Amino acid sequence: MLLQSVSLSVLAQDQKQYPEKDLNDYLFGSNRKSARNQTDSFVPRKLYTSVLPIPGYNPALGFVIGGGISTSFLSGHASSTHRSNILANATVTTRNQFNFNARNLVYLKDDQWILQGDWRWLIFSQPTYGLGINFNNRFRPRAKEQPMKFNYIRFYQTLYKKIYGPLYAGVGINIDRHYNIVDELLDTSSATPFITAHYEYSKLNNIRQDQYASVGLSFHFLFDNRDNAVNPRKGQYALMSFRVNNEVFGSTRSHNTLYYEFRTYWNPAKHLKRPHIIGFWTMGQFVVSGKQPYLEMPGISWDMYNRTGRGYVQGRIRGENMWYGEAEYRFPITKNGFLGGVAFLNLTTATNEAKQQKLADEFAAGYGLGLRIKMSKKTNTNIGLDFGIGRDGSSGIYVNLLETF
Repeated sequence: MLLQSVSLSVLAQDQKQYPEKDLNDYLFGSNRKSARNQTDSFVPRKLYTSVLPIPGYNPALGFVIGGGISTSFLSGHASSTHRSNILANATVTTRNQFNFNARNLVYLKDDQWILQGDWRWLIFSQPTYGLGINFNNRFRPRAKEQPMKFNYIRFYQTLYKKIYGPLYAGVGINIDRHYNIVDELLDTSSATPFITAHYEYSKLNNIRQDQYASVGLSFHFLFDNRDNAVNPRKGQYALMSFRVNNEVFGSTRSHNTLYYEFRTYWNPAKHLKRPHIIGFWTMGQFVVSGKQPYLEMPGISWDMYNRTGRGYVQGRIRGENMWYGEAEYRFPITKNGFLGGVAFLNLTTATNEAKQQKLADEFAAGYGLGLRIKMSKKTNTNIGLDFGIGRDGSSGIYVNLLETF
């Protein structure tokens, strides 16, 4: 009893001496009222918004300037409804790129329905490196960078209906369209022609090279019992999707794909006020039938929130089929929760059917460290600053709102 009383007294003193702080507290100051309200529950249908300027650098984009906004809210009572989140950002880069991205994850009252969407419009340039895992080893030389320009529209929107507890079934509309494609190194007419990976794959599979689209319907099963979709501390997220892309819908080539994703979170030190979280994340996309256009195949950092493959430039790894796995350790740095850190390790493998490279024939690993800055203690939203290292000297700095997964 004495030990229990002492531990409770120490915890109470710790909470009193180190109230949670976020960026607004340091920028605009905090008072007793705001400190007292930090543990209040969300008010249903009230918006809790964070705005973030986006200056930065990315190997795929050059120097970046723009802005992002993250909005969280409750559609129903906190005891029966998860927090919803809408995230949008727009940026321009020194490589004459324009990027607009909007993602939504909306839980309607009592979690009876879920809306999940990924909308994008890009005026873009990005190199490709061929299909599969192409790095220096004893079997093959490192892949040559092949610059491309293209415009891209993505519209994914899915509606889920609760079946039982955290299990849902859903149907979605999925549109990918690449147009104004310029394969900059392609040369088929000179005395020393250069055949790019994009051209070679497209000719082999009878797909036009200046524009193409994949349009279809998707069917989903979702399990989600995470405590908070913005920054989970416990629970699991599991998704299985089957997408039907048909020429009848407007696809350039008919093909069907299967996608899965799984995330889980564990707090090994539950007695501590500031959590230490270990998270695991894996996903895979596989062609069931038909052929996908080149740029619409799965690639590193082309997932919903552009978070896969820290340590590599976007699009560095691409394939007809791809598997990805990551582990991350999240830990507090300051006692008031304002600063935190992460350490991560990821693995990727992809196929190149023409060269008979299969899944798990070879892997690309990435690893690194990151800093977390508490932007909103109410929504538990962080600004993420990560540095990742990959194979053959690949590296990158990544700036994001929300956690990687």
